[in-house]
Amino acid sequence: MTDRSIILLLERLRTIAARKSRFAYDVRGHSYVNSGMVAPYAPASANSDPTDLEGVLNHALEHDAVVSGYRDPADGKMRYTSCRLFTDVHNAVVFARAQRQTSVYNWNRLEEIAVVAVTSGDAQ
Repeated sequence: MTDRSIILLLERLRTIAARKSRFAYDVRGHSYVNSGMVAPYAPASANSDPTDLEGVLNHALEHDAVVSGYRDPADGKMRYTSCRLFTDVHNAVVFARAQRQTSVYNWNRLEEIAVVAVTSGDAQ
């Protein structure tokens, strides 16, 4: 993508974030994600800033091209993640668990699904 395309995409995502408290957006298809399960990737590094939209966008463009945003009610800041879209809960949860994430979002039911970590005693 050209620098101009990235700038326009960042502006589009910031506009969406200003209007919504939660969203998922396909940055290659330029469309909202409004069905399926969205599972976030692990942050690129331990000191990654979840409010850094440009970093998240770059990661999304290198991977599955879905950016999600969630406004944290505690401080009012938008937290962004690069995500993968799934059609079923099981595979979304397995992916999120592998990425050490705590939840996935089900757009079909508009609900967050907790991801329970597997302990070494639970594995078979």
